[in-house]
Amino acid sequence: MNAIFTHFFDLDALWRARIVMGEGALGTLRLAAATLVLAPIAGMAIYAVQLLPVRGARCATEWFIDLMRAIPLLVFLVMSYYLVLPLAGLSVDAFSAAVFGIALKHGVYFAEIYRGAYQSVPRGQFDAARMIGLRGRKLLRLVVVPQMMVIMAPALTSQATLLLRDLPLAFVIGYFEILTSARAAQVFTRNSTPLMGAVLAYAVTLLLMQWVTGRVERMSRRRMEA
Repeated sequence: MNAIFTHFFDLDALWRARIVMGEGALGTLRLAAATLVLAPIAGMAIYAVQLLPVRGARCATEWFIDLMRAIPLLVFLVMSYYLVLPLAGLSVDAFSAAVFGIALKHGVYFAEIYRGAYQSVPRGQFDAARMIGLRGRKLLRLVVVPQMMVIMAPALTSQATLLLRDLPLAFVIGYFEILTSARAAQVFTRNSTPLMGAVLAYAVTLLLMQWVTGRVERMSRRRMEA
């Protein structure tokens, strides 16, 4: 038992690895902040194309969504860094490629969330809004979007949790995030405590996100029932 604690819960090893672990944690925070902002925006852009009155654009977007959902994120990250972005004439670092891959991959799921929420708004709400003279942007801003937010809030928070869970996959293109730094620290400290610390940090973060998701779901349910 003492050997287990020495190997997995050695605070001295964690202290010696604090610098490299801190760099990895900052890398993860940067990636999380960028993707949590850009993935919903990418979803909005994808869904906006689906709403265009051009059949070809809508069909192409549907094919794109199906393709993106079929490709595993790990594979798409490699494709983005070594194939897609270079073919587009872009020379990017691992961070930019990771942001592009994760944001676009999760963006298609955010687009589906928006589409489902829009279709869930009762058609009677549109008719009633038009009866009182609301059109275009005013109809969306005052009637549709508020109801969509209530409907899709649980799904948005759940998707954000899934996005955070996928961040460690950025290691495949050489991005230095917290698990990568923990593995490096495990080598030079000859101790698994840094790796255990990184795992616990991720676990606590995801548990907090799941708690927030549950709270949002209950609040949304109460608003819909009110």
